[in-house]
Amino acid sequence: MIKLVTIDLDGTLFDNQKRISEANKNAIKKAKELGVRVVIATGRPFNGVLPVLKELDLLDETDYCIIYNGAKVFNVKTKELVFSSSITGSDVKALYKEALRLNTYLQAFSIDETLITKEHNPYTDVEASINHIKDELYDFTTIKDEDLFIKFMMVNNEEELNRVIKEVSPEFKKNYSMVRSSPIFLEFLNKNTNKGNALIALANHLNIPLEDTMAIGDQDNDVSMIKASGFGVCMANGADEARCAADFITLDNESSGVAYAFEKFIL
Repeated sequence: MIKLVTIDLDGTLFDNQKRISEANKNAIKKAKELGVRVVIATGRPFNGVLPVLKELDLLDETDYCIIYNGAKVFNVKTKELVFSSSITGSDVKALYKEALRLNTYLQAFSIDETLITKEHNPYTDVEASINHIKDELYDFTTIKDEDLFIKFMMVNNEEELNRVIKEVSPEFKKNYSMVRSSPIFLEFLNKNTNKGNALIALANHLNIPLEDTMAIGDQDNDVSMIKASGFGVCMANGADEARCAADFITLDNESSGVAYAFEKFIL
């Protein structure tokens, strides 16, 4: 019996216009009424997911959220942290030099959730816009080794990021959790941080066996939680790796695939 569901946003719960269908809303409402914990699991910061939590009425003391691709798991009412992770200023400076070597745009989220960038660019502008935050220009060479950050990101168009992924030095793939959260965002987090470990931490906190969990996603950054869950679901529009990891392929995000999975396996 499914007792906990984690759901990605972009390409999953959202349609291509970043809207949540009435079918998806109704399915989530019915599941919550049955006592199922419905948890948004996203790469976005809290400001970026708050409007969604309000729209879905997921703001009471029984509701939790996973943000920054698993770097923070918390109760949305009490703000109690279930799990959190970070990387250091030393890490960010090394990644900054690698981004310069790869000739790509870059940005980072500091531990206080400030979005910083070396220079304004269209991709950081997208980040700022969808998450209702402002980016700050910052001299990355002044960062102290002991400073803490949530994540570092290399950002660019899809073709350029395809190149970057191929050319990133192996040490960075080894030492960090490197995930592509969208065609224009490549993220570097603490090595032990991903949506899958966040799901495990939350299930343990709620005393819910993993076999009673479901995860729904579409991209590479969702693969870990699709694999970690008792029942993994990928959208029909999902990336190849996510599709291969899933137990079930639901309808696409334009066809309320989340609601379809809920109706089939929960409701």
